[in-house]
Amino acid sequence: MIRRQVRRWLAPVLGLALAAPMAQAWGQELIAAPRPRRLPPPSPALLRSLQGFQEDLERLDRTLLPAAPEADATGGPDATLPGLPDPALPAPPATALPQVPEAVRIERRQRLSLAEALAVAVRNDPDLAAAVLGVREQQDLAGSARGRRWPELGLNLAGGFSQQRSYNQVWTDNAGIYPSGSPFLVRNQGWNVVQSNVGAAAARVELAWELLSPYRAAAIAEADDSLKASRQRYADRLRQLQLDVSIAYYGLQLADQLLRIRRAVVESDTVVRDQVAALQQVGLVPRLDRLRAEAALQQSRYRFEQAEALQLSRQRQLSNLINVPFDVSLRASDAVRLQPPWPLDLEQTIVRGWQDNPQLRALQAARDALLRQADRRAAELLPSLRLVATGGYGQGLITQPVIQLEGCCSSALIPQLLNQRSDWAAGLQLHWRFFDGGVTAGAVAASRSAAARTDQQLARERNAIRQRLEAAFYDHRAALRQIVAARASYSASREAFRDVRARYQLGLADYSDVADTVATLTGAMEGVAESTTLANVSYAQLLRELLPVPDRPDQPVALPLVLGGS
Repeated sequence: MIRRQVRRWLAPVLGLALAAPMAQAWGQELIAAPRPRRLPPPSPALLRSLQGFQEDLERLDRTLLPAAPEADATGGPDATLPGLPDPALPAPPATALPQVPEAVRIERRQRLSLAEALAVAVRNDPDLAAAVLGVREQQDLAGSARGRRWPELGLNLAGGFSQQRSYNQVWTDNAGIYPSGSPFLVRNQGWNVVQSNVGAAAARVELAWELLSPYRAAAIAEADDSLKASRQRYADRLRQLQLDVSIAYYGLQLADQLLRIRRAVVESDTVVRDQVAALQQVGLVPRLDRLRAEAALQQSRYRFEQAEALQLSRQRQLSNLINVPFDVSLRASDAVRLQPPWPLDLEQTIVRGWQDNPQLRALQAARDALLRQADRRAAELLPSLRLVATGGYGQGLITQPVIQLEGCCSSALIPQLLNQRSDWAAGLQLHWRFFDGGVTAGAVAASRSAAARTDQQLARERNAIRQRLEAAFYDHRAALRQIVAARASYSASREAFRDVRARYQLGLADYSDVADTVATLTGAMEGVAESTTLANVSYAQLLRELLPVPDRPDQPVALPLVLGGS
């Protein structure tokens, strides 16, 4: 290999060595013949720039064309979520709204791998936290519905005080009704004044137990189905979170790669522009060449600024997505690396995408809950049997501090009286509402119509899942072919760069050849990075519909980055 390289370099050198004596021998014939284009001498600054560009290429080679897939947290088949990064990135309070600019100024930039970003997102994501609270809400409602199986026991306590003052006057006496000397006799124009103070207290225990209740059974079934739906929505949010974070992370990786590439191009184009400007000043190149070099440099700067803005935007997108503190911005610690090819064919992918899919199962559970709701409403017209029992005790104190008699009502007036009482009762209560003018029937029909509407949503979601899988599958397959073409173009461009660099160093090529070759190489590098990112994104989109996830918040979360068990 070394001998072949020596031969390749010696050929142009020997050609240049033989050209000088031949020119002297030919003399006037060479002067009379048309002169070939005279190339400017190589620029030391451009040669140094090309050397730096070569070093950048060697660093990019390790990410653009890895020698072998690396088994790490971002690509291994058994990779799951690691622990949280150190230091941890707690989520800001849900109700926090900073009022001063210093609170949102970026003070710290932290690098995370994709697996670490997923671990932080699982802990910090507001939508996932809302899904967890939704599961807990439905758990409490289901527990409330099951509580109807037990008897209701209540205690009623009452107490009070009242005062009454009465005045009575006799308009007609009752002589002749009672015998003479009877204490009940009153006389004409007699009167009395009586004031009564009454204090009373009572306690009562009540027991009610539904012995037979179709309404209760339907309500429990409805609550259970609603709980299943909320758990599936939690599982679906885990899948969507994995996809959102993966896309944001892959986008940040691509932005980092493009920034490195375009920075190297700007440095190279700057040196080319400076050399062309110097050559124009001594009259070796026309003004057109300098303008072209300046235009190429400004276009490279434009693309560099675009890549820099894209990088900052993608950093903030990832930081806001996984909800880190306001003063922290995240950076990608992993370089662009191709995930393994999708292991299933299209038909297997579609079938597995429909199996145990949280989106479909959530709709199925919602439909079942609506059917149970219809049963619950219909049960309002069915008879229910309840056991009812009550028991109580009460007492009262009646005081009459003012008793004034003037020929009237002297009997049965007691200055102070204590009253005590107790009672109990038990029995069965049958409730049967057999007619309500169609109110219940209309509510039942509405619930069944809503269940039928959910079936149509299920069909639409089924087709949407298939469409997403098919689109991602075709994109992934095309991206893999694009990677092959992009890598071949990159390898050829690398060889062309080595050749033009050597030719330029020997004076066999000029700066325009160098600039054109660097532009071609840049496009090839960007093509490799973009096609790799497209393949990874389409892989994540496929994985989103097949990723195994738990459906209970109390279960551990493991989000593999590649499909396992295929």
